[in-house]
Amino acid sequence: MSPALIRSGLLLPAAAAWLVALGATAWPGSAPVAAGVLALAALPLAVRAARRRTRSAVLLVAGVATCTAVLAAVAAGEARRHPPGLPTGAPVVIDVRVDQVAAITGNDRVGGLTARRLLRGAVTARAGRTLDVPVLLFAPAGAPITPGSVVRLRTVLRAAPPADAAALIGSVDGRVEPVKRPPPAQVVAADLRAGLLARTARLPGDGGALLPGLAVGDTTRVGDDLQQAMQDASLTHLTAVSGANRAIVVVAVFGLCGLLRLPRAVRIVVAGAALAGFVVLVTPQPSVVRAGTMAAVALLSALRGGRAAGVPALAAAVLMLLVVDPWLAWSAGFVLSAAATAGLLLLAPPLVDRLARVLPVPLAVVLAVPIAAQAACQPVLVLLQPGIPVLGVMANLLAEPAVPLVTVLGLLACLLGPVAPPLAAAAAALAWVPAAWIGLVARSAGGLPQLGWPGGAIGAALALGLLVAGVLAVVRSVPRRLRVAGAATAALALVVVVGGAAGGTAGRLVGTPRDWTFAACDVGQGDGLVLNGGGGHYAVVDTGRDDRPIAACLSRLGVGRIELLVLTHWDADHVGAARSIAARVGTALVGPADGGAAVALRTGLARAGAQVQETRRGDVVRLGRLRLDVLWPPDPLGGVEPGNAASIALHVTGGGASLLLIGDLGEQAQDALLAAGTLPRVDVVKVAHHGSADQSPALYAGAGAAFGVVSVGADNDYGHPTRRLLGILRAVGTQPVRTDQDGLVLVSWAGGKLVVWSERAVTAAVWTPAERARAHGRQARGALRAEDRAGPLDRRPSGADRPRVRARGAAGGARDPAHPRDPRRGGPEPRGHRPRRGHGGSG
Repeated sequence: MSPALIRSGLLLPAAAAWLVALGATAWPGSAPVAAGVLALAALPLAVRAARRRTRSAVLLVAGVATCTAVLAAVAAGEARRHPPGLPTGAPVVIDVRVDQVAAITGNDRVGGLTARRLLRGAVTARAGRTLDVPVLLFAPAGAPITPGSVVRLRTVLRAAPPADAAALIGSVDGRVEPVKRPPPAQVVAADLRAGLLARTARLPGDGGALLPGLAVGDTTRVGDDLQQAMQDASLTHLTAVSGANRAIVVVAVFGLCGLLRLPRAVRIVVAGAALAGFVVLVTPQPSVVRAGTMAAVALLSALRGGRAAGVPALAAAVLMLLVVDPWLAWSAGFVLSAAATAGLLLLAPPLVDRLARVLPVPLAVVLAVPIAAQAACQPVLVLLQPGIPVLGVMANLLAEPAVPLVTVLGLLACLLGPVAPPLAAAAAALAWVPAAWIGLVARSAGGLPQLGWPGGAIGAALALGLLVAGVLAVVRSVPRRLRVAGAATAALALVVVVGGAAGGTAGRLVGTPRDWTFAACDVGQGDGLVLNGGGGHYAVVDTGRDDRPIAACLSRLGVGRIELLVLTHWDADHVGAARSIAARVGTALVGPADGGAAVALRTGLARAGAQVQETRRGDVVRLGRLRLDVLWPPDPLGGVEPGNAASIALHVTGGGASLLLIGDLGEQAQDALLAAGTLPRVDVVKVAHHGSADQSPALYAGAGAAFGVVSVGADNDYGHPTRRLLGILRAVGTQPVRTDQDGLVLVSWAGGKLVVWSERAVTAAVWTPAERARAHGRQARGALRAEDRAGPLDRRPSGADRPRVRARGAAGGARDPAHPRDPRRGGPEPRGHRPRRGHGGSG
């Protein structure tokens, strides 16, 4: 192979191999045919390259050869991943080698929040037959499992998506029984990690939580709120051990060997051994594997007397790993690690050159490194998290200098624990200082707004195009015309994106009503509700499952301090994001705990500073102008089981519109609430359990609400909202408003009128009120006027998304938002007049 080819780093063949791996693993049936075609094509190409000996010809042959190897690896991997004799859809007892263990929370079979473990590994045996099938298992909490162990368990397996790293997914039924102990090296590594966790548990705040992650990649103690802050500040990569940590370890070992005056070959061998030990210590995650392989290639090159060039080492590492495991192509950690390294190797030098023309060279280097890494990763990042942190580069500039200190001191605290506990404690205490600084930077930068950016493939393509244009603008070897075109394209794209994001944000801010009382955030399949008591008094009722949707909604609504957090019950789709906002909560109202995970969440809220109180029927809470009456659960519970049936139900008054929030109460519990004699008539009801079929028609008829807000996720697997629920609402004259279709929903009482606003008017546009008219006729509440049956919504301009305003008492729409009709009264209602209870109002 020619020196020119080596200097090129084989990046083009590596990129081609990655793209081929993406496609072949997504459609594995095509791999054998494609491999055969490429193999046949490689023969004439090889002959031509041998004759011409040009770099382009050799690169073409190398690309075809590596792509053929990847396709062959996919074909072989498919046979290994789906062997005959390993059934799916039926209980099976298997032996599993556990490679990684992670603590998670999730719903059990009855919907309760419970602590679980995520096990990644491989099925090694079933019924005496040796196998090697990658698997992902959800197991109950129990005795610790050390990576490298072989365990026996009972599960029901199902096939994972073709591109998933695991071929099979299952939930463990019963106990996990150890079969074989892990290798001694992994036992030692597990003991060292456990010792570091125990030692840092005594260190306070974010510094103690981050230190194990920064040192050895163990993020067990990083809470959801801190993790969200790190993500929002673009600092998550610091706790995902990768190239930077590997470089620090190798450099430190080389430096120590240099002080001991060891020969060069010995230094390289010792550094390689340290590198292998470090990979075992932090467990072989995709980013660690990429960094370790790249370092091994560089060390082997140096051992042979060559220069350990970064670009060839990166390309060789990517090619080798994709041939060994093509499914790594879909690993976000692997792709981000490789992209960041490529950015540092290829983009940072020309950036330094450009910046050095106007800045001192040291400052140019400091700025170029995070800019290059961020730019190279951004096309992938927007697929995972739309939006760009405004101060992400600045946050990295402030945090990066602390990383080597945390890594070195944290590793010393980890390694010295068994032999010199006092020295280990001192090293951990010293490492806490830079770790706490990183936490402070994350908290400060993560709370700032993000630059809007399109999500999905469009956003990724736009980011990639902007990256290419930027590279053309800064690389000196590119012809001048291309550099000018690249600079112009990059500038134009930035203007369009920033201008569009600013315009959309301004439009949403201008168009969003500011006097709302109740908000239903679009948090997917779950509940995330907000109450506004005026004067900065806010309550959050449930949080949804994921951190980002509720955080984005609270930011949009201008909610900072949360005076009251109400967790209606303990299902993950209602409390999953509670820890991410815990530090902002004053008081937390909760219902009866239904398991250990609920108790742990209550404890976590208390540790974050919230005053946790258990509530029952009859309690009254004041929130600014609002009064919250607790209608459920009863006290004592009697025969009511903790969970859905014990959801906290609230009657909210004082903000003009009256509200009924009933969590996930089922039909039996709803009937019991109705029988208790405390059910009020209200303007708006939050439909129970995301619109499931388990509903009481009598409760919705008794509430007499004009609107029913359904907090539900788009394309959910449960079929929510169900036809039965929608039929109940039609029958009693309650118009649904759905977060999956309508987005953010706000309720207010303005000028004596009930106003229900939403981002998108989808539900009402397809809602047919004929059944409601007949229902109202039967109940002697007045008839709908013919013009109210048209159903279109009034529009109020609000920028790019132009949300629509509903300003009426039911599904028909008044043409003038200032003078809406009350459909239940049959004509325009004077401003300042509120419907009487007998006409369906709340009184």
